[in-house]
Amino acid sequence: MAHFNQPFKTDIENSLDNSSEDTIDLKLIVKKFAGYWYYFLLSVSVCLFIAFLYNRYSRPIYNVSTTIEIRDDNNTQLGVENILEGMEMFSVKTNLENEKAILKSFTLAERTIIELGIQTSYFKHGSVQTVNQYKVNPYIVEFDSTHLQLANVEFYVDILNDDEFKLKVDCEDQNTYNIRENKKNNALQANLSYNSIHSFNQVIETEFFSFKLVKTPFFNKNTYEYDNSYSFKYHSLEKLSKRYVKDLNVVPLSKESSVLKLSISGNVRKKNIDYLNTLSNIYLNQGLDEKNKMATNTIRFIESQIIKTQDSLENIENKLKDFKEKNPNLEIFDKDFGTFFQKQKTESNITQYRVHLNYYQDLLSYLQNSNETDKIISPNSIGISNPELNTLISSFINLNSKKKELELSTTQSHPKYQSVLSQISFTKQSIVENLKNLISSTQSAQRSLQNMVNDFNKEIDNLPTSEKEYVKLKREFMQSERIFNYLILKKQETEIAKEGTEPDHRIVDTAGKNDSEIPLFPRKKLSYLIGLLFGIIIPIVVVSLRDFFNETIRSKSDLTKVTNIPILGVIGNSDKGSNLVVSDNPKSIIAESFRSLRTNIQYLASEKSSKVITITSSVGSEGKTFCSSNLALILSTAGYKTILIGADLRKPKTHEDFKLDNQVGLTSFLINKNSLEEVINQTEYENLSLITSGPIPPNPSELLNGNRMKVLIEKLRDQYDYVIIDTPPCGLVTDSVITMKFSDVNLYVVRHNYTKKNMLNIINDLFDTNQVNNLNIIINDYLVSSTSYGYGYGYGYGNGYGYYE
Repeated sequence: MAHFNQPFKTDIENSLDNSSEDTIDLKLIVKKFAGYWYYFLLSVSVCLFIAFLYNRYSRPIYNVSTTIEIRDDNNTQLGVENILEGMEMFSVKTNLENEKAILKSFTLAERTIIELGIQTSYFKHGSVQTVNQYKVNPYIVEFDSTHLQLANVEFYVDILNDDEFKLKVDCEDQNTYNIRENKKNNALQANLSYNSIHSFNQVIETEFFSFKLVKTPFFNKNTYEYDNSYSFKYHSLEKLSKRYVKDLNVVPLSKESSVLKLSISGNVRKKNIDYLNTLSNIYLNQGLDEKNKMATNTIRFIESQIIKTQDSLENIENKLKDFKEKNPNLEIFDKDFGTFFQKQKTESNITQYRVHLNYYQDLLSYLQNSNETDKIISPNSIGISNPELNTLISSFINLNSKKKELELSTTQSHPKYQSVLSQISFTKQSIVENLKNLISSTQSAQRSLQNMVNDFNKEIDNLPTSEKEYVKLKREFMQSERIFNYLILKKQETEIAKEGTEPDHRIVDTAGKNDSEIPLFPRKKLSYLIGLLFGIIIPIVVVSLRDFFNETIRSKSDLTKVTNIPILGVIGNSDKGSNLVVSDNPKSIIAESFRSLRTNIQYLASEKSSKVITITSSVGSEGKTFCSSNLALILSTAGYKTILIGADLRKPKTHEDFKLDNQVGLTSFLINKNSLEEVINQTEYENLSLITSGPIPPNPSELLNGNRMKVLIEKLRDQYDYVIIDTPPCGLVTDSVITMKFSDVNLYVVRHNYTKKNMLNIINDLFDTNQVNNLNIIINDYLVSSTSYGYGYGYGYGNGYGYYE
């Protein structure tokens, strides 16, 4: 594993050590991402702006609901039902599932839509949004119900001024629609492109439509001054009903609850509130109408009997009055009236049996000729207290009601529907058999009573003629009066029962009462929160992915994972124009880094009185010349006699930093053109000499590997404390490897966040095979305060490389 050889570390080196720990350091992670604060600021701003646009221009969806209590026989009493007879017939047993099916039925949806008049939708088109103009549109459309219309086709209206508008419509192969019958007219299909100017209240008629536009109180100057565009669409009843049935959700409040919650979601809150409330009222009134229909039939029957009885009573009363005027002295004994009253009571019973018999016969005839229950009258309502018959008729009515409910929710082939039909047939047959038996027994009882009346008549016949006639008239009067009073009483009871009738079910909460006005969608706070989260997450992901796919050396841990070469020092980032930062800024952090490097070098090859140091790198732009020049300067300022050799014979750069001429240099000595004294340049810095690269040769590797190079090094050892050799990158050419073999210390420059990990393979081979001495790494251009690192001194080899280009 790589390690630091030196006992002294700068702040930069300590920072590098801290950043290379294997354990997760949250502080360093935060610091890492903080370096990209501008990414986060931009990302959060953009995401929050997108959330704002989303909230601003998304069509809001509101949820509204109403609750209905579904009550059974035990809690749907009609006030006086426990007192009056016959009232149990007005209460219908219900089933929760059946009621749910009824509430979601197309029939109920169609009635609600027609009641609300919402088959026509009105829209206002803005630059971004289209808004439904429910009950606030500046005009309404009045359709001619006798004329065919275009359904499910959008008509566009551009209002020009107070009086005129432009109407536009385009359609192909569109069936016309019969409003009166609410169905398609397949015989006539529309293919048209219509564009014309009309006036308000003017009938617009073509082969395919006929209507007029009428202004509403919402019409004003703003309607046409702001270039608003409007449109309307007439929906077919079938399609609109299907949509509302699909959107309506009906569920119990809880598993054991008998309260159903009806809810619907949509863009127009007020429209959905009106729809649910209207649907609920129609549903309740539908059940109430069924119950009132039976009471109405009973009252109608009783009234017809009252009229007949009243006429008979008035006629007898007149006869009795005339008789008294003709016989003022007539006396009737108690005995005679006793016989008369007994006869009257018996005849009253006969009359009651006759009423019962008529009811039985009428009901039997009705059942044999009809499958409906609309005109069936309760036996109790006319004084027939027969538990068996009452139970059968009640069951028969309930089964027929259930059959109608199932017709709305199932097909006729459904097993449940067939089961109800079977029960209806069986119950009906039982009623018929029961009625036949009752007719037979009633006729028998009636004959027996008639025989008793005949016996009473014989006794009355023995009376004098005048007494007999009076008793007869009196008896007829009292009998008719009793029947009349009985019918009046029954009518009053039935009317009271009808007035006390209430719906089987009850609305607990109307729509909109407890519903939030905050849209279900979009949720503004949530949108902004999501925008904020995405604004933070996106830069984190981008930076993390960039780091993940980044193959450069970013930390000490990255370096130690790919090489075992020791790390000798860390040089910070330089943003100065000059490469000679040690002389230009001797108190800078970078200068301190080179001092630390100088100290660490002293521990290497300590037995040598004069040290030869080769500095190289993997590729260009990693800062080897920068490090060579500044290392030479820092050694010379410490009093060490130092010479810097520009051994990069392919792209010489060293002379530029020291502003020296490159006409004579290392190549001049190696080809034996100039002597050593002639190629050594004295710099302006004390104790620092420089051998420039010289003219670029055609064979740099052969020159560096020649004997004169070795002679040069040996001579320089005798004259200088430190010989610094700046060589080409070893990842591109082998020149540096040649000088490294006869150097005491070899320094390999790795540029932070620039050098790729795989570039260290060559130097690793040299280190692992011990081909070079004292090989160490210098990390260059390390920027402590940021995750983005610059390289301010502008060294670069480019894409090509010298002689080989």
